[in-house]
Amino acid sequence: MPPEHVGILINDSMYRGIPYRKTGTESLDNYEEAAKIFGLVPCFFRTQDLSPETGTAAGYIRDPSGYKRSMLPMPRVIHNRSFNRGSSDRQLISQLISQGIFVYNANTRYSKYHVHHMLYNDPLLQAALPDTTSANAASIRSMLRQHGDIILKPCSGSIGRGIMRLRRGPFHDYLTYSRSAPSSKGWRTLRISRSRIPALVASRVRRSPYLVQQRIPLATYKGSSYDIRITIQRGLFGQWEISGMFAKTSSPRTFVSNIAQGGSAHSVHEVFYHSLPGIPPEVMAERTAEFAQRIANTLAVHMPYAADFGLDVAVTSDGRLYFIESNGRDQRYGFREAGMDEEWKETYRKPMAFARYLLNTGSWPVQ
Repeated sequence: MPPEHVGILINDSMYRGIPYRKTGTESLDNYEEAAKIFGLVPCFFRTQDLSPETGTAAGYIRDPSGYKRSMLPMPRVIHNRSFNRGSSDRQLISQLISQGIFVYNANTRYSKYHVHHMLYNDPLLQAALPDTTSANAASIRSMLRQHGDIILKPCSGSIGRGIMRLRRGPFHDYLTYSRSAPSSKGWRTLRISRSRIPALVASRVRRSPYLVQQRIPLATYKGSSYDIRITIQRGLFGQWEISGMFAKTSSPRTFVSNIAQGGSAHSVHEVFYHSLPGIPPEVMAERTAEFAQRIANTLAVHMPYAADFGLDVAVTSDGRLYFIESNGRDQRYGFREAGMDEEWKETYRKPMAFARYLLNTGSWPVQ
């Protein structure tokens, strides 16, 4: 009997590194081990390697001598780990789905502003959402007057690129921003006049859509603010399951906790124990997991074929939880940075388990 393949749809940069086993933060070994548990063989390819017309795919498959490019029948299940590059990619994925191919995480990028509105439609989540609106000169001024501390984020972006903070002081305002590509060294803070929107802010907001959001006062761990990353994925029974969570602390130079921007990863139990002395860590972890389950179930109603979320959740000093943002292509390596190897490997097992669920049932799980 021929092997049953699971497709892993990836970006060009990872694809180029496969023959040399240089794939950045993605682990080929984790994919191989996880797929083997569920009787699957992973095949790695890009959108341009797929042919819905002929029903074939050309991709890398491992053999005893290494990874070799092979032609094979289109896998019946495809785990999308790519950033769709435009309408042609979206049309291709839609065509595959219309032919009965299960492409889970068909779209890995959603506007942060649209995600906010998806969650706002859930009455049980409204109180856990920071005040948020589209960014323009008027809304920035209004939000800064109202909250005194605001965040400006690109509506589409990742790992903290383009994010800025404006906060009100007794006599001046202060702008914190990054001058360069993701790095803790590129950040600086300027004192600015209250009478105008900084030119840098106005320029960025004109060039691309931004949202402006109330900054939640975060709890701190060893002097650094932190938030929680929760990886929640569909597994062997088609349901949302927590694969793991870790705390991300910000570097001293900035306010963002992204690891690519100099943040650090830690065990949530350690961080909860030291930062929330009135709440048992296991209780806080359970509350955080339940919160993530509610978010995932709500988003899934609006996001067909979603199967992976990396959720960022804010925690205040009195233990309140707020939604920050959702990532459709969770980077996952934060677990390794936190020394949580088992959870790191679990983030690879769950998608392969879900592939087995789809192959066994032949249908998408009921919401």
